[in-house]
Amino acid sequence: MLRIILLTTALFTSMVQAEKLEQIEYQITVTDAKHHLAQVDITFPNITTKVLDVKLPVWRSGRYEILNLSKNINQFTAYGGNDDELTWHKTDKNTWKIMLKNPGTIKISYQLYANTLKYRVAHIDETHAYLDASGVFMFAPAKRHHPISVKLNVPDAWESRSGMEKTAAHAFVAADYDQLVDSPIESGIHEFMSFKVEENTYEIVIWGEGNHDIQDLKEQVTLMHHEAKKIWHKFPFKRYVYMYHVGDDIGGATEHVNSTIIQQNRFNFKPRKKYLKVLATTAHEFVHTWNVKAYRPAGIAPYNYSKENYSDLFWMAEGITSYYDDLLLMRAGIYTQKEYFEKLASDLHKHLNKPGRKVESLAQTSFDTWLKDDTQQTHNASVSIYLEGSMAAWFLDQEIRHLTDNKYGMDELQLRLFQNHHNTDRGYTSKDVLKLLKDITGKDMSEFWTHYIEGTQEIDFDAVLNYFGLQKIIKDKTKDDQSWIGANLDTNKDLITIKTVDSDSPAWQAGLNAGDQILAIDNIKVTTGNITDRIKQMKPREAYTVHYFSAGRLHETIIKPITHPNPEFKIKPLEKPNKKQRKHFKTWTGQALKTD
Repeated sequence: MLRIILLTTALFTSMVQAEKLEQIEYQITVTDAKHHLAQVDITFPNITTKVLDVKLPVWRSGRYEILNLSKNINQFTAYGGNDDELTWHKTDKNTWKIMLKNPGTIKISYQLYANTLKYRVAHIDETHAYLDASGVFMFAPAKRHHPISVKLNVPDAWESRSGMEKTAAHAFVAADYDQLVDSPIESGIHEFMSFKVEENTYEIVIWGEGNHDIQDLKEQVTLMHHEAKKIWHKFPFKRYVYMYHVGDDIGGATEHVNSTIIQQNRFNFKPRKKYLKVLATTAHEFVHTWNVKAYRPAGIAPYNYSKENYSDLFWMAEGITSYYDDLLLMRAGIYTQKEYFEKLASDLHKHLNKPGRKVESLAQTSFDTWLKDDTQQTHNASVSIYLEGSMAAWFLDQEIRHLTDNKYGMDELQLRLFQNHHNTDRGYTSKDVLKLLKDITGKDMSEFWTHYIEGTQEIDFDAVLNYFGLQKIIKDKTKDDQSWIGANLDTNKDLITIKTVDSDSPAWQAGLNAGDQILAIDNIKVTTGNITDRIKQMKPREAYTVHYFSAGRLHETIIKPITHPNPEFKIKPLEKPNKKQRKHFKTWTGQALKTD
């Protein structure tokens, strides 16, 4: 009996090992770069079922929006091992069902239209091919965990880079589809630099022409490396690839498991104020290597590529990362204290002027992230998992410090999430976070969670600032300069268009709405150059006639501005911060508080 069990075990082990050796082969050939076209060929070996389903994701990691990527797939065909054409049909928008005649190898081919640069999914032209597998390579759910090889047929002058292991000039391997889908490929003509920081290798790839300095980028990301090490102690990678796209009318960035793709206007690397925004984005994506890629909330672990992935903790994934991007630059000495205070004041001012923060909680807006597509509605009825999430993260950091007499802060929570939930399939829950917070602080923080994460209770930011020896100082303005109507304006293209209107504001009460175009105030034309001053010069509580277009028709209304409920302010040190406040500031930012 024992012999039978041993033989069965050996056979099972042999089958598992054989299963692991079955590599799925992907090949992409650029066929018409000028028109963004390529052909994709995929070989699935040893298919023993009568039917094989293949899918293309409907979204990509890092962007919580259904993109319906299958719209870029055409001319799908499937063949058996003897090159006999197989019958197939689509069962839904992203699933192709293939009927086998005999067990064995299946090959599929299709044409890819790659012209989604702004979504950082796929883009092919005469200079490069950027490929995020989510919009390029189909997968068989039954074979999702099989090893993968990828080969690119591209012009000889091109070079190919990816976070995946390279096996040839234009070939890579991945442990499975999840690694493939989290390892974008940049192939083309680009700048490249490779260097080591301690035991880690970094690569910088820049496609496009602009005013960047690759050597300076190297110096800045080196500083970020050292600050990240102080928080997480270890790195979840040996090699990390920074990919930059620089060009016109592009922006945004996406994190990946050991790489990132960052898109910037070609002239955003100078002057310093613009460059700092590039570096903050760079830091944001780097922090994501831990917070989201190494550990992430339940609901997005593991990823479901065919539908929305819901979580009430997206604010932790994005908001805490947004909190750290600026803080990391401050700790690294990239920001001056003045620059950090300016950024903090700007974010806090935006938060205070967000009506939706009084309506929807961070937990609810996290869950409904997939539904946010109307700027006006979102402004008044919701919050941002990025901005408001970062404000909550700052408050939580201060609260942890307060409860532990400044022994621990947000760094400790992130470290323990990394240690306890690193690459776990189920992800972490609110219950897990509250347990870690209790372990760190010795206090049950459920009430905090109920009020500020699951509820909409106002945060006392004056108290948070005071804890670190800081204060808000209202900017010097005349009384008239504080006039406010509650409308955010877009002044591009020589038009004054309303982007959002705050609920219950003077503009709201006057019947103005998003999309309306303001033409005149008190029968005098307004222009993109003078509209800001015209509003400033209004006197609070006095009536003004506004002419505007709404839905193409001319309208007239009366508006009565009020004094701004949240006027702009600066953040500055207290005149005489005490020893504790100075210590709190130093442990928070890594810098001594300057009061000059």
